[in-house]
Amino acid sequence: MKLRSQRKVFTMNEIAAECGVSLSTVYRILRHPERGDTPIRRQVRAQLIQNGYLPEFHSDQSLTILNVIANGYYIHQSCFHFLLQKICLVRKINLVLCELESLERAVDRVHPSGLIYNVCPRSFHATLPSVIIHAGYNSSLCTSVGEDDVGGICALFAKLKSLGHRRIFYFSPDLYDDDQMFQDRFIPERAKRFYALNQLPFDESLLCFRKISVETHERVMREVVDYFLGLADRPTAIVAASDIYCEAFYTRLAQVGLRIPKDVSIAGFGHFSRYRQYIDTSVPAMQRAIALDPPLTTCDMPEELAEKAVDLLVEKIQNPL
Repeated sequence: MKLRSQRKVFTMNEIAAECGVSLSTVYRILRHPERGDTPIRRQVRAQLIQNGYLPEFHSDQSLTILNVIANGYYIHQSCFHFLLQKICLVRKINLVLCELESLERAVDRVHPSGLIYNVCPRSFHATLPSVIIHAGYNSSLCTSVGEDDVGGICALFAKLKSLGHRRIFYFSPDLYDDDQMFQDRFIPERAKRFYALNQLPFDESLLCFRKISVETHERVMREVVDYFLGLADRPTAIVAASDIYCEAFYTRLAQVGLRIPKDVSIAGFGHFSRYRQYIDTSVPAMQRAIALDPPLTTCDMPEELAEKAVDLLVEKIQNPL
C-alpha cells in the first residue's frame, strides 16, 4: 500500500499519522526519547530522527541497524519488519526503519553499524556492511539471505488445491519498479508460477494487479472485488499478496450473500495476527486485518530468515575482514 507523495520533512501531525499515534505521544517521545523501548516508540523515534527533530539517538552499548525498505510503502504491511522488531527487541539492538530514497540522510543522522535491505536496489551503500533479504547477491560488503515469500504464496495455492479449488484468483498491488527488485509476489509475469508450480489451470483473468495508495485504498479495493464478482466463471478461492487486502473481500462478499469459506475461500500473506504485540492496532486497517471472522488463512516468512539476517550482519560488523 503506497503512501502519498512525501515532502522532505514531515510535520509533527504527519509523523503522528504515519505512526498511528496521537500528537501528544509524539511530543512526549520528543521530550524524553530515552524513556521506554517499545516497537511503537522506536518507530516514532526513527521518524523524528529522519526528519531532523531529534539528533541521533542510541541506547547505551547497543548496535544500531537500519532496515531499508522500498520508497514510500506502508510499513505496517511488512511482516519481515515485524520479525526484525521481535528479534532486535530481544537482543537489545536498535532498529530504525528507513526508505531507500532517504538512506544517505538516515545514515548521516543515525550512524548505524550496518544495513538490512528489505529491497534489492541497483546500487548499495558503499561503506557499511549489509545483508540483503534476497537470494543471489554477494560481495565483500553485501551478503544475501534467500527470501521465501514465493514459497509461502505457493504453499497457499497448494493448500487451496488440496481443498478442491481449481480456479484461484490472485490480487496484488502493482509495485513493479525498474530501480528496485521487489519480491516476486508483486510482479505480474512471475505470479504465473504460482499456478504452474501447482499444476493449476491459468488464464489472465485470474490475475489482478492495481496501483493502490492510502488515499485510494477503499476505492481501489471496491473495484477489485467488483471485478472478481463480475468474472464469468467465478473462482472459488482468492489469494492476496498481503493480509491487509483481505478485509475488503470479507466485507463485500458478505454484502452479496457469499459465505466464507463455504462459498469462497480467502488466503493472505503476512500473518498479522502473529505480530499483535508489535503492531500499532490503532491503525484501522490493521485492526480489521487482525480481527477478521472467520480467522484468515495466512502465512509469512519463517522467523529463521530474520534471525539469519541479523546473525550475518552482526558477524560482518564484528569481523569486517
